[in-house]
Amino acid sequence: MAEQEGGTKFQVGNRVKILNSAFGTAEVVELRGPFGPQGAQVYRLRVRKKPRPAYIEVLEEQMELVPEG
Repeated sequence: MAEQEGGTKFQVGNRVKILNSAFGTAEVVELRGPFGPQGAQVYRLRVRKKPRPAYIEVLEEQMELVPEG
């Protein structure tokens, strides 16, 4: 996957799958910055849950982009 400007792989609004998790798809809502180990990018994701969505923070390496469509 080609990196976007700024050295990040994902943009706000991208749909992603969290690797090795039981969650379905999630939406990137914020790039938190290089707060992970050795400066790894951390993203805030919105996961659909009832009755309200849940927000979690995940490292860039723990996600993969879901193709549109």
